[in-house]
Amino acid sequence: MEDRIEQIPQADWVDQDLLTRELAGSLLDEEIAAERGRIDRVDRGIGGDDIVMSRADMERRLAAMEAIRADNTQQATIRF
Repeated sequence: MEDRIEQIPQADWVDQDLLTRELAGSLLDEEIAAERGRIDRVDRGIGGDDIVMSRADMERRLAAMEAIRADNTQQATIRF
């Protein structure tokens, strides 16, 4: 016999994990660093299993991530 799963009385949206701007920014910083590393390896002719795009596509992805990161930093600033 299967155990019953107790249902919480709140709606599902109440129990969601929220990604803070700070956490999102730190995750984005990590991915920016990783993408720069992949581009560097391509430039040195090393390659790797994690390189799945052309260098041009990696450059575009890096530029987009950097723009989003800059916007995230500006929005997080509180001005009085």
